[in-house]
Formats: sequence, C-alpha cells, structure tokens
Amino acid sequence: MLLQNYFETRMKLIENALAAALETDKGFADSLKEAIRKAIFPGGKRWRPLLLISMFEMLTGMKKNHKLLPDAINAAIAVEFAHNAALIHDDLPFLMNRKERRGAQSIHQEYGNVIAILAGDALYTLAFEAMGNIRDASKASQMIRVLAMSTKSYGLIGGQAIDLANKRKVMKINTLRYIDIKKVGSLLQTCADMACILAESDDNTRQVLGTYASNLGMAYQMIDDIEADYARGSEGLDFSEDYVPTSKSGYTGLLGFDRARREVENLLDECTRSLKNYEHNDVLMEFIQMISERLP
Repeated sequence: MLLQNYFETRMKLIENALAAALETDKGFADSLKEAIRKAIFPGGKRWRPLLLISMFEMLTGMKKNHKLLPDAINAAIAVEFAHNAALIHDDLPFLMNRKERRGAQSIHQEYGNVIAILAGDALYTLAFEAMGNIRDASKASQMIRVLAMSTKSYGLIGGQAIDLANKRKVMKINTLRYIDIKKVGSLLQTCADMACILAESDDNTRQVLGTYASNLGMAYQMIDDIEADYARGSEGLDFSEDYVPTSKSGYTGLLGFDRARREVENLLDECTRSLKNYEHNDVLMEFIQMISERLP
C-alpha cells in the first residue's frame, strides 16, 4: 500500500508538471500544440520520469518535501518530453511507419507528417527548456549536457538511424542489442546520471545506477519480444519446446525462447544485486518486480 501511494503521488507530480509546461498562449499554431498534447496525454507508464525521481529520492534518503525535488521533477519531465519526441519521429512513414501508438492513431496519422515532425522537434526543445528551470546553474549545465549526449547521434537518435539502416536487413543479435542500448537505454542512463548529479553522488554510485537502469531497460525490451511471440503462438503449445517464434528480427527469433528468458532473468538478478547495499531501495526493487511479472 505504501508503494502504491508512492507511485500515485509521484505520478500526480509528473502529470501536473507536464501539463504546466505545455500551458502556452492560444491563437497560434493550434494544430501543432494539439498534436504535442496528444503525444503527451494520455501518456504511457511514465516509468522514465518515475525512475529518475525514485533514484533521486533513494539517494537523498526519501526525505519528505526535499528542497531539490522540484529540480528532479523538471529533469523527469525533460526526459519524458525527449522520449515522446523520439516516439513521434520513430512512428513516421519513412522510419518505422507505425499507424498506432498507445491504442490511438499515431501523430502523423492524425495530423500529417509535417505537423508530426514539428511536434517532435518542439518536444525536444521543451525538454531543454525544462532543464533550464533547474535552479542550481552548475547542476543544470551538467544535466543539460547529459541529456544532449543521450539524445544526439551518439545516443537515442543514433539508435534510430541504425535501426532504420537495418530495417530490411537480416538482423544480427549484436546489432539489435546496440539499437536497444541507444534507443531505450540512453534515456534510462540519463535518468540515473541526472539523479546522481542532483544528489551529488560519487562516481561509483553513478555507474551502479546507470547499469541498473540500462539492464532494466534491456530486460523490458526482451520481454516485449517474448510477449509478442508468445501471443502469436497457438494456445496449448508448450512455450519452451513446441512453438517456433515467427519473427527473426527480435530476441526470441535470434536467441530462442529459453535463452531469451534466461538473459532476462540474469539482467533482473543483476539489477537486484546492484541495489543490495543501498538503503531506501524499496521503490527501485519494485520496478524489478513489476518487469519480472510480465515475463510469460
């Protein structure tokens, strides 16, 4: 119950901050603003901003109304803006060509390609605007640099480019891992880095939490593949022995179900071990549990 209350209260803080950041004057570029709001609300699980805030609060001792919590929230919504910017661009016809996102039309389907491109661009700039609201100038500068590194060609956008380049090729397992490390892992690593900068943690803690976040993201992606292939299987088949995955571009197709499941379990075990020496780790442990429960 305490954990449920924690997630509910932090989610409310995130939703309110996102809404406040999108409050702009009306009368200009209405279609663009509407597309931006549609991309953000209703959102997904918000687990990136939740993860950042949870890491920050673990490192600072879960102090009620910590004076730096508003800065952590600004960092959290910046990550969420960047994440959704990438999703809009990733869905475009000349990239991954997704017709739906979160059970609704993708932004380009509803508003057209031009507005979708502009909406993604605007969300990236909104991310950096949110970072500019962090009160400590030195920490803000460090965190802006982290966000820039994680989204440019070295990080998330670079992962999109590699994904596109391999769209019609036979996928190799190392390429698939690299794509996910960049497209998914970069922003998760950013969450850890930003939390550590705000909490003034040492380099070892920053490395430990960065690895935790990266492993958590990779496990999540692999479970997505396992779930998708499992759903395509016929009812009644022995999941581990009888069913052959239909996709050869995902983890189950490239590794097989048993090996993919073992890798997920190993990643989550490593996440658990990495947190054992930290107090107030209940929330981060709960992230592991929630992801583990999705494994078929």
